[in-house]
This record gives sequence, C-alpha cells and structure tokens, in this order.
Amino acid sequence: MPLLFVRAADGTVKPKKRSRTLSISSIIILALAAVAAVAYYVGTPPTPPSVEATQYPCAAGDPQIVIPQAVGTAFLVPKLTVVVGVNNTVGWDDQDTTYTHVVSSESVPPGSDYWDFNMTAGQSDCVKLTVPGSYGYEIGFSPITYFGQITVKAS
Repeated sequence: MPLLFVRAADGTVKPKKRSRTLSISSIIILALAAVAAVAYYVGTPPTPPSVEATQYPCAAGDPQIVIPQAVGTAFLVPKLTVVVGVNNTVGWDDQDTTYTHVVSSESVPPGSDYWDFNMTAGQSDCVKLTVPGSYGYEIGFSPITYFGQITVKAS
C-alpha cells in the first residue's frame, strides 16, 4: 500500500494520517449479511433423525407393500390404513431385481421414529407403527421416487 505524504507549513514532509472509517455502503452490506445469517439459522428446520428401521418379522397377515419386478412408471403405491395392536406391523417386499430401493419415512406423528433402509431383490423389511397418525414415506430408486401414505388408527 503506498504511503501518502503531506508537506507541513514549516516545509517538512510527514506521512499523511489515514482515517479508518467505513463507508455507509460497507456498513449496510455488513448489516444485511448479519441479518441473512441469523434468518438462515433461525429459519432452518432441524433435520429429522435418520434411524434404522426396527426390524420386526413380517407375519403372513401383516400388510405388505410389494415392489414388483421392473416397476417402471406403472407402479401405484397403495394407501394403507392399519390399527394399533391389530395389524400395525407394515412391510415392504422387494421383488424387483432391476434396482436397489430405499424406503424412507418422510413425515411421522410426534413421538414416532423415522425409518430409512435399503432393499435388494427378495428382501422384506418391516416396521411396527405404534403411534396413531399419518405416516408419509417414499420408495426411491433411479430414476423415479414414489410417495405413499400409511394411516395408523388407535385400537
């Protein structure tokens, strides 16, 4: 940074004193950045915990969502309604050898756990839903993701 000099009245040359002030535009930019950072921090919802699906054996009478072979675009995800204590263990049965699927909860009632598991052909995974309410989930694979819903009613 070049030094600036001034000539004093007595003829001597002295370094010019530099003031360290911020311009009004710099202050406005800093204030806006601080407000944006606080707004981002306050407005960002917490990430739901990703828990492993509690593995329960799938019984013959439990509701099953079957992922068919070569599911493609024709797959219609069923909407299920189950009752706590009656048929609230829900399973996914992967019969598709084309893709690996990920089954994840997207929304669950307060007090319930989220689930997230990978499935390969021939695999069945089950979760026990014990809190009444609406559970949104997705079955994801390349190139499509399907969304489903399970309603759990109290016994």
